[in-house]
Amino acid sequence: MCLYLTLGLFLHFSILKVVLVTEKMAFKESSFFQIFVFDSVFSILIIMTDLFFNRLFIYVTPLCPLVSPFFFDSTVILKTVFVMGNYSRFGKSVAQVVMVLNRMSCVLQPTSYKNAWKSLTPICYAVLTILPIGGIWNIAISKVYADPTRGGFTINYIKAVKWAALSMFQSIYILTALVITIICTSITLYKLIVLPNRIKAAEKSLCFTSIFISAAFLLVAASQVRYQPTIVVSITHKFQFPFFICSSCDVDLLLLLQAFPFDSFTVGTAVILILANRHIRQSIFGIRMQREERVRTMSGQMNSL
Repeated sequence: MCLYLTLGLFLHFSILKVVLVTEKMAFKESSFFQIFVFDSVFSILIIMTDLFFNRLFIYVTPLCPLVSPFFFDSTVILKTVFVMGNYSRFGKSVAQVVMVLNRMSCVLQPTSYKNAWKSLTPICYAVLTILPIGGIWNIAISKVYADPTRGGFTINYIKAVKWAALSMFQSIYILTALVITIICTSITLYKLIVLPNRIKAAEKSLCFTSIFISAAFLLVAASQVRYQPTIVVSITHKFQFPFFICSSCDVDLLLLLQAFPFDSFTVGTAVILILANRHIRQSIFGIRMQREERVRTMSGQMNSL
C-alpha cells in the first residue's frame, strides 16, 4: 500500500513539474492538461493525508500511544487533515466531470473547441476550487476528534448540522459525476469510432486517457457502500448504498474493497496519463529514454559492421 501510494505521489508531482515548469509552453494551450493539474493537486493532497496521517495511525499502531495525547487534546491538526482530505476527494469527482466534458466537446466540435475552452478554462478553475466546498462545509464547522479504531485511531466528527452527513454529500457528488461520466464517455467513444479521422492523434490520445480514467472512476462509484447504524425492529448494523442496502456484508472486507478503488483512482489517473501520452512520458523519463535510444543506435551500428 505504501509503495503504490508513494509511486502515485512521485508521478503526480512529476506531471505537475512537466506541465507547469519544464514543458510549460508546450502544455499551456491544452485545456485538458490545465484541468488535469487540479486533479493531480487533489490526488497529492489525498495521498499525503493518507500516507502521513490516516493510514499511518491505523496500521502503525505502536506510534499511537506516543502521539495520541497530542491529537486528543488538539483538534486543529485533525480538522486540517480531515477537511483537506475530504475536500480533495470531492474535488476529484468535480475534476472528473470537467475532464469528460472537455473530451466530449473535443470530439463533437474538433475545430472550434479550443477557442471555446480558452474562455471556459478560467471558469473551470473557479468551479474546481469552489464546488468541493459544498461537500465539506459541515465538517468545517463541526467538532472533529480522534476516534480509537482497531488499536490505532481515525478521524471522526460530530455533525453541527445533523442532516448534512459527509456520506450523503459524497454519494450525491459521486452519483452525479457517474451519470455525467457515462453519458459523456459514451458519446466520446462513439464519435471516436464513427469519425476517427476528424480527431488529431494527440487529441485522440487524450480522449482515450479520459476513457480509461472514467473506467477507474466507475470502480469508485461501484464501491460506495456505507456502514451506518439503522433501526429495523431491533438495533442492527447495515451497509447503506446509494442504490441498495446490504445487511449481510463483512465490515472489514467491505472497507478494504472501498479503499482499493479510491487508491486505484487516485494513483491510476497519473499512471494512465503517463502510459497514454507519449509527450508526458518522454518529458518525465526523457533521460532514460535518450540513453536507451543511444544504446539501440550503437547496437544497430555494430550489427551493420
